[in-house]
Amino acid sequence: MWNDLNEDASFSALDGGLILRGNFDVPISSGSSLNFYLDHITAEIYVNGELSFVDSRTLFGPTASGCCRDWMEWITPEIGEDDIVEIHLDNYHNFGNKNAYNEFLGSLYFGSEERFSSFMLKTGQVERYIGVPVTVIAVMLLSVSAAFWLLRIDGGKPICLLGLLALSFGVWITLDTVDLPLWSGNHIFNTYGISLSMMLAAIFAVFSAADMLKTPVSRVAKAAAAVLAAVDAVLLVLSITGAMLIYDTWIYRLVVSLAVFAVVLGCCVYEFVRSPSGRTVSLISYTVLIASLLADAVLYLVEYDHAGVCSKVVFLALFLMNLVIIIKVIPADYRSARKTEKLEAELADSRISIMLSQIQPHFLYNALNSIYYLCDKDPTAAKQAISDFADYLRGNMDSLSRTGPVPFYMELKHLQTYLTIEKMRFEDTLNIEWDIQTKEFMIPPLTVQPLVENAVKHGVCRSEDGGTVWITTRECADHFEVEIKDNGVGFDVGELKSDGKSHIGIENVRNRLWKMCGATLEITSEKGKGTTALIRLPKKEGSGDRE
Repeated sequence: MWNDLNEDASFSALDGGLILRGNFDVPISSGSSLNFYLDHITAEIYVNGELSFVDSRTLFGPTASGCCRDWMEWITPEIGEDDIVEIHLDNYHNFGNKNAYNEFLGSLYFGSEERFSSFMLKTGQVERYIGVPVTVIAVMLLSVSAAFWLLRIDGGKPICLLGLLALSFGVWITLDTVDLPLWSGNHIFNTYGISLSMMLAAIFAVFSAADMLKTPVSRVAKAAAAVLAAVDAVLLVLSITGAMLIYDTWIYRLVVSLAVFAVVLGCCVYEFVRSPSGRTVSLISYTVLIASLLADAVLYLVEYDHAGVCSKVVFLALFLMNLVIIIKVIPADYRSARKTEKLEAELADSRISIMLSQIQPHFLYNALNSIYYLCDKDPTAAKQAISDFADYLRGNMDSLSRTGPVPFYMELKHLQTYLTIEKMRFEDTLNIEWDIQTKEFMIPPLTVQPLVENAVKHGVCRSEDGGTVWITTRECADHFEVEIKDNGVGFDVGELKSDGKSHIGIENVRNRLWKMCGATLEITSEKGKGTTALIRLPKKEGSGDRE
């Protein structure tokens, strides 16, 4: 049934195809230009029953020819006032372009390209002037994050996430124009580019927001973001394989997006309310961005707005704000990384110094001399001594790779090797008594041996009759104890503190015990009676870097 067409007529593109039939009220000369706008629909024009114009756009088959939006031009034949003109409009989509027929009717005009150029300048170039710089800055941010990763500088992850988010938004803004493709004259290809960039913009936004969360709800937000990414991937594959048109997948994506945005927004609000320490500028930024994406999804679903204006505007504002923050943070992160690198170098030097302090030249010479004499006197004992000496050196070298506490049994094994060598040198003048009640605790490497070495070298060996070194470990209610006691010559603790010497070895041990385990070292001594060194290690390990 034919209906009259007037200015008040309105058609839904979701109701099926539409045929417009009529006459031009003035003659149209051959070669005239009729321009019109197609929003995900196709058009064919007939003059007196003969096909004069057909939409030639295609990508994944004939039904995909309408899967884009652009301006078309029909170069007309000569058309008289009595000639019948039919325009056949078809819509292959089930969602999203309800007003496409009305947009077509409102865009029809004859004439030069002046009106078209004006329209393009207004709708296309403005967005491109914004989108291209954002894209370029995004690439720069990704380059900076890559440099952070290569230089092993902390702080590159937020920059990378912002770069990925800006890249997807920048491409979306740049491509979201009419008939202004950047790298392809195929407008359907650009439609896929717009769709992919919109998907990625939403995915990176929710992942970035989830990354800002520090409370347990971050796992919920990350799971929701993973669901959105998985759904988008499936829908993109279905559209590329031709199972569905890309435009028709949006109804499913919008439903999932609404749920995901609501969940992530709820997680952000929860953290903001429950965790005052987490109320950062970044969290607020991404919370507002997720809220704008949720608003755009609702507007898209009700077909009020398809341009994503709300999220684009919010993104640009927050992008500029976060860009200023990052510009301030990058130099600070670099300086912090340099400082950390310097501290690590100092720590490495400290470990080397500790190792060297344990391999005293006199000990090496005396041990090697003892082995030398054993070679003639007792070759079997000499072989064992060489093996023990190698184990001792290996234990010292292994300490260089240790940056944290080690199980006590490792320290005990190294200590036993050391004392075996010393026993070889001093024979019956040096007695060792072991009372190892527990080994189930951690201790900084090479912290017991220097204390035992002091007991041997400065205690027992200075006594004319030699002496005994007792090594004891015990478990108390809230700590473990390691005690090294000797009955050597002893000393006056007060004189030791005021003798003007640095006593670097003992201070190294004390500092490492405190820094690495929060442990303490107490030394008591009395002239003529001996010395006791007592290490107390709290059962709950912690750093000694305290006020």
